[in-house]
Amino acid sequence: MKRKILLIAAAALLFPVWMAGQNMDDALRYSRLFNQGTARFNGMSGAFTALGGDVSAIGLNPAAAGLFRSTEVTITPQVFFRDMNTDWNGFGSDDSYSGINLGQIGVVSSISTGRTSGLTNLSIAYSFNRTNNYYRYAVVDGVSDDGSMADWWAYDAREFRTGELGGKAWMAYETYLIDTLPNFLDQYGSIYSYYGEVDPVYGQQVKRVIDNSGYSNEHTVALGANLGDKVYLGAGFGITNLSYTGHYTHSEIDEAQNTFDLQNFTYTDHFNAVGSGWNFKLGAIVRPFESLRIGVGFTTPTIYNIDEVWYNSLSVKLDRNTPSNPADDLSPLAELDDDYSYRITTPYHLNAGIAYQIGDFGVISADYELVDYGTAKLSRGSDGYDFSAENEDLTAEMGSAANLRLGAEARLGPLYFRGGYSYHGSSFTEGTLNEDATSHGYSAGLGFRQDKFYIDAAMVWLNSYEAYMMFPDDPRPDPFYNSDPVNLNTKDKYLSVTVGLKF
Repeated sequence: MKRKILLIAAAALLFPVWMAGQNMDDALRYSRLFNQGTARFNGMSGAFTALGGDVSAIGLNPAAAGLFRSTEVTITPQVFFRDMNTDWNGFGSDDSYSGINLGQIGVVSSISTGRTSGLTNLSIAYSFNRTNNYYRYAVVDGVSDDGSMADWWAYDAREFRTGELGGKAWMAYETYLIDTLPNFLDQYGSIYSYYGEVDPVYGQQVKRVIDNSGYSNEHTVALGANLGDKVYLGAGFGITNLSYTGHYTHSEIDEAQNTFDLQNFTYTDHFNAVGSGWNFKLGAIVRPFESLRIGVGFTTPTIYNIDEVWYNSLSVKLDRNTPSNPADDLSPLAELDDDYSYRITTPYHLNAGIAYQIGDFGVISADYELVDYGTAKLSRGSDGYDFSAENEDLTAEMGSAANLRLGAEARLGPLYFRGGYSYHGSSFTEGTLNEDATSHGYSAGLGFRQDKFYIDAAMVWLNSYEAYMMFPDDPRPDPFYNSDPVNLNTKDKYLSVTVGLKF
């Protein structure tokens, strides 16, 4: 080895640049919404901006509350199933999970003014909706022929002398995965090239286990006004909360003994985040004639305050190039942990919709939603960090996304049959790795309704794609290493049942 090997279990005082682990992944995670609501809402894929008349719809358009004429209470438990498939360098895996949660609960009450024109009804509504499910369990397992996570740490350490290193670069240096290049004080190589002294030889077994969990919810209180059954106006206030656990382990094993001294290493990245935020909502629905409704809803950016507690560890197994003599094996270990607070401002949401009633037979509805993810921002780090570099990256790589929701409902006496389709556009700009990271959803539902009681059921199928990077490519014109993306496909199924009462 180039340096004397010690058993290390340490934490260090870090410069602020090493503390800013937050990036566009965090901004995107907390900005993307997949609203769950009543079974009627879900069965029609959420196409309710113009249709209204459903307590879940006030999250899209608070004017939806204005269409109610009585008091209504709803509750919606749901069961979800998630299948995740990975494909990396010809190696793949499949993993599944299921769970149960509360998808929606709400109440709306309408008061008649007794007038036949002007303000005829005034409604107040409350709705709780699940807005995202952060659960993700996936395994990436295969052979790397052209790069290692240690190479990224070596690149990340550049321009810093050894005494200035912090974060993951410090951990890699202290466990002998990286060291300075010959004749350099602030340029680094990884153990795969014996720190720049030989050409790197890869072929190591790589395994990453991703095990994330959490959710985001929104509580909305809205006031809706009915103006002569022609115009409906609404305003609302949203209180959001989230809980997220991000966890993965990344292991590399040199089974073929291609690399001097290295047997294996395992890196663990774990953090818990909790946050709360708020937003405002405005909306209107216009009925130019009896069977047609046109609606628009606007939700301001949500301002989240996030608190994180994180932990990193890096354990390495070294044989000092004598595999046959385990007596001189060494196991350096580096660990870091801390807490951090910051703010995320998510994008605004602009919804426009149209709905058409086909006599007493049914209704069709369509929504268009615009979300500019490039306007999301990180700010107010607890150590004074301003995230200017991260926000520049976010603006450059993330852009506007168009989302589409279509829904239909047919009535046959007390029975209702529903279906829908949804499309969520990519949050990334053209030319970036995830420009095709879209989601497609389908839905079907059935309902039984009486004057004072109803029960609805719905099934939603949502398929998503993402190119997942285990570590970044070397961005230099003549890269020392490469990182191939993992094709990550997610298939979700949501089964929801709503019980509703009218008074």
